[in-house]
Amino acid sequence: MKFTEHRDSQVYTIKQYQPGLVKINDFTLNQSCAISQHEIKEDWDCPDIASLTPDHLDALLAFSPEVILLGTGETQHFPDPALLAHCAAQGVGVEVMTNMAACRTYNVLTTEDRQVVLALILEA
Repeated sequence: MKFTEHRDSQVYTIKQYQPGLVKINDFTLNQSCAISQHEIKEDWDCPDIASLTPDHLDALLAFSPEVILLGTGETQHFPDPALLAHCAAQGVGVEVMTNMAACRTYNVLTTEDRQVVLALILEA
């Protein structure tokens, strides 16, 4: 699915998503990644929701977001509640959704200039 154009070319936006692949501005990734408006972590090493650890979340919290959008693949899978509590204890909410929904939501929140991090689990 293709996404609409963002008004600010300096902001990372999702241009296209399909299973196993995400296009951010002018480049394409095919592995799990994390994105904020001005920063990309191309090697967010979380291959699936069962592998998610506090260390993975700490890498996302380092972006200083107000909310984390966690895309769990083509199907929504909730992580262990203790992992969500790890972020909540630091004042950061986590929204869990499919990758497609997470990409759309990320683009909307960036147009509102929200401090959001999109973390996508891309399965090989």
